[in-house]
Amino acid sequence: MNIWLLFLITSVVGLMSKAFSKLCSNMVAQSSAAKCSLILIVNSLVACMFFWCSSGFCLSLNVPTLGYSIVYALVAAVSLLSNLLVYRYASISGVNILSSGCAMICSTAMGWIIFSEQIDERDLIRLSVMLAAVLLVFLDQKRNDCKEREQKKSNLICLVLVIAVMTLCSCANTVVLKLFAESDAATDENSFFFFTNVALLVGSASVFGGACACRRGAFRDSIALLRPKRIISVAGNTVCSNIATVISVLIMAQMDLSMYSPISAAIGVVIGLLGSLLFRERLGVLSYVAAAVACVAVII
Repeated sequence: MNIWLLFLITSVVGLMSKAFSKLCSNMVAQSSAAKCSLILIVNSLVACMFFWCSSGFCLSLNVPTLGYSIVYALVAAVSLLSNLLVYRYASISGVNILSSGCAMICSTAMGWIIFSEQIDERDLIRLSVMLAAVLLVFLDQKRNDCKEREQKKSNLICLVLVIAVMTLCSCANTVVLKLFAESDAATDENSFFFFTNVALLVGSASVFGGACACRRGAFRDSIALLRPKRIISVAGNTVCSNIATVISVLIMAQMDLSMYSPISAAIGVVIGLLGSLLFRERLGVLSYVAAAVACVAVII
């Protein structure tokens, strides 16, 4: 399939995923271990059904695939929770510029360090442009400190911490997917992602059981999350994210990380801006400038 068509499909499902993430972002607000693990259980069950159907109900497993699945399950768990949490502290557009910029810089570095990919002057210019966009978002966020200063300051610190976690997860996500895409020993993508979610389901169920056993009333409080609107939000986010991940594997099998990262980051910025407009979020002038600057990275 044409690589630019794959990027287009990724953009569409990415926008849908951001919308679903925004809808269920408050689900992890002041959530206990039981509630967070229950969200992961729902996510894993939906993902398992998705990849089982995508595989044509035919799955295969070997030792390399199982190893990739377990590692990727750990990355996916932290990534999912941080992605739901981050929208409490910033707009969709701001989050995407920050996460996309930081992820692009780290992924490019990983491509150079781990996969021995060459970085030329154009790549360095792209990185510089994305750094400028990230700085503009932070400046815009700081300008919003005029009202409720202490709360805003606390939110900014939380935002920085969550973005740092998201960046690490994004780098780990890219490296694991790239290694899997280039592996001759591993099986197919659908089996890999299916067993990733099996591992995630087992781990989440263990945490949920332990949390409910340790705290009285934890089970009853957690079940309140299983309302139809919230289930639809989690399921929608899961399906869209899974489609985007599968397509990312196909793209990375044909493209170096040093080229894939800035294109993916710029697309993420555009998706974030559209998401903010969709939810009628108030954006400062610097956020629009940052989005424009970030888009230059893919044109260079």
